[in-house]
Amino acid sequence: MNLESVGEIIATRELQVTGSGKVIEVRLGRPEKFSDSDDYYCRYQIIGLGRDRVFYGAGVDQMQALVLALQNIGAELYTSNEARAGQLTWFGELNLGFPVADTIADLVPKRVG
Repeated sequence: MNLESVGEIIATRELQVTGSGKVIEVRLGRPEKFSDSDDYYCRYQIIGLGRDRVFYGAGVDQMQALVLALQNIGAELYTSNEARAGQLTWFGELNLGFPVADTIADLVPKRVG
C-alpha cells in the first residue's frame, strides 16, 4: 500500500479556518483491497492542518473501510487545535459534516438551524 498518495480521489471537501483565510482540504480515496488479505483500506489526506501525510481506515469490506476512514477524518478534524478554538468551519458552521466514533461524539458541534 502506497501511503504517499491517496490514489484515485472519490471525494473532497474544503474547510475554512476563520480569521486566517486558510483553507483545509480533505481528500478521500477509493477503497481498495489489501494485497495479502480479504480486507479493504480507504486512504485519506487532510491538507493544511500540519499533518499532510496520507492515512487510512481499514475494514472487512469496502463500506466498512470507507466509514472508518470518514470517522478517522472526523476525529482528526474535531480534535485539531483549530476546531477546539472554534475556528474550523464548513460553510460557516462548526459542524464539519463528518461522522465520529461514539466515544468522541460530544466533540461534534450541533448544527445551527
